Amino acid sequence: MPLARRTYRGCKVWAEVDEQGRLVEQRGLVKIRYRQDAAESYSARVNEVGEVEPAGDEVPAATVDPGAAGRPRRPRAAAARKVRAARAPSAQPQSQAIVAYADGSCFGNPGPAGIGVLLEWKGRTKEVSRYLGEGTNNIAELTAIEVALEQVKDRRLPVRIHTDSAYAIGVLQEGWKARENRELVARVQELLREFADVRLVKVRGHAGDPRNERVDQLARDAIARRA
Repeated sequence: MPLARRTYRGCKVWAEVDEQGRLVEQRGLVKIRYRQDAAESYSARVNEVGEVEPAGDEVPAATVDPGAAGRPRRPRAAAARKVRAARAPSAQPQSQAIVAYADGSCFGNPGPAGIGVLLEWKGRTKEVSRYLGEGTNNIAELTAIEVALEQVKDRRLPVRIHTDSAYAIGVLQEGWKARENRELVARVQELLREFADVRLVKVRGHAGDPRNERVDQLARDAIARRA
């Protein structure tokens, strides 16, 4: 049976669908899995299974182009420029960059939350899997990025942190206005400014990137073992 990405009670899941991408419903229930390759499946009420939203529960402050039928346009972001240009660009070649992947997961929103982090540099790999306790998806995504940054001791090195969270990139790098989690956002922004050359890179969630899938698994494992 084909599977498609959906949400269930604030958590991203895999749901059984037909060839047209419609949920396969039986007596008002649909089968879901928390991992695409999981052997276990669960029954969820079909009215609780929704589409995956492209961003978190925060929205960017936006101006409106009158000629664009009300389509929002992001303004220039001073905060974003501060993060990108806090220091002069590093002289280190890009081949020396630390490659990091960060992901947060939450079983329910709010609910038990965890993070997964993977860092690669010069053939070495480091992984972090940590349970956060009760939290939200957005808190988990931000904390994963914070933990990834904390692992880098030499902050002169270029760092590329990959995340599938449009929300995290928005509030940290694109100048979105944070309506919640303001202290956490400010803390991570301050940490970003300590680096000579750091960028957040958007990746598609659950699109086959093995490193992104790995950090998702690390986050879920942390929740499962509550440690």
